[in-house]
Amino acid sequence: MSAAPTTSAEHHLKQASGDGMASLAAAPTVDRVKFLNGGAFFDDTRRDVERYLADPRTRRSGYLRLHLKAPIAIGLSVVSWVLLVVVQPPLALALPCLAGLVIGVLLTGFNVQHDANHGSYFTQRRYNHLLGWTSDTILGISSHAWRVKHNVAHHTYTNVDGYDEDIQQTPVVRLAPSQPTRPWYRFQHIYIWFLYSFMGIRWQLFGDLKAFVQRSVGRHTLRIPSGWNLAALLVGKAVFLAWAVAVPMFFYPWWLVLLAYVGFMMITSFVMATTFQLAHCVEEATFASPAQAGVGEREWAVHQVETTVDFCPENKVLTWALGGLNFQIEHHLFPGVPHTHYPAIAKIVHENCIKHGVRHVTQPSLRAALRSHFRHLRHMGHLGVPVHIEMG
Repeated sequence: MSAAPTTSAEHHLKQASGDGMASLAAAPTVDRVKFLNGGAFFDDTRRDVERYLADPRTRRSGYLRLHLKAPIAIGLSVVSWVLLVVVQPPLALALPCLAGLVIGVLLTGFNVQHDANHGSYFTQRRYNHLLGWTSDTILGISSHAWRVKHNVAHHTYTNVDGYDEDIQQTPVVRLAPSQPTRPWYRFQHIYIWFLYSFMGIRWQLFGDLKAFVQRSVGRHTLRIPSGWNLAALLVGKAVFLAWAVAVPMFFYPWWLVLLAYVGFMMITSFVMATTFQLAHCVEEATFASPAQAGVGEREWAVHQVETTVDFCPENKVLTWALGGLNFQIEHHLFPGVPHTHYPAIAKIVHENCIKHGVRHVTQPSLRAALRSHFRHLRHMGHLGVPVHIEMG
């Protein structure tokens, strides 16, 4: 992340290499898996993207469309909450307000905190961290821990078993072929959808605390924040608990507040978890064990493309709502670029994939992406399970 303002295209591309994202780690990783930097595919793609971003009007348009989302997302969240808590409308109006709160929080997560914590919302780090604080205050998840978990562990080592924290969900679910099998995994394609609904609550109540107590996220060191970062962590958690639980209890019965909180978090968690899984845990994505990824002969950019899948590229409404996260390939290659540029960059990436023979997969619809994720879960659940043979 850059600490000094710049208007050049290079600022948008500063995190486009494995080293650029690994530099965000609080401390070196033990026995780190290493990828080759550069390569003909990424060199050509980067050059073409730099040329696209070189036009000041293109950059200004991207920033304008990005910055307009924050007041919409945060404003919808605040207005919906005020109507629910202060105005206390009748049930017929309360339900639309609750829906507005859910949508506002989802929009904030996808369109505001995600870009900000990747350093792509502003050109200065302090402003990105300030807006990224919406992860603490609105989502209830530490932005400090999230930057290590997501920016480092996931983005640098995508789908590498033991390094990418996003696929380390054992013994609950098996997402990679190198992970051990368990009898209950045979049903994971059925029960996992229910568990997705509790992802957010788990991170709010236990995930952050566990990471800080262990001082690690997977194999990546997580240092306890100090100074302003520690204050932001504590105050952010307090702000979230205040608006989500404490303040509403002054206006509604405690049981109704807790019921609404759980329902609210289940919906938002399900949408967020499913969205990220559709890009990486599908039939078309590749996975690697540390031994397979650590030979030092695999280009980082090629690894990112082949472990990631775009979906619904022609659906402009979904693209707007998800903050471009349906263009995960482009996001992984250029996380420092505002997501409003991803549809245009996708064409550049696709052309260079054809040119260099890199496998590039796009799911045409949300239904196709969901079915692929379902089949992947079912396949992983049955992979390695002994076949019962009856002798006749």
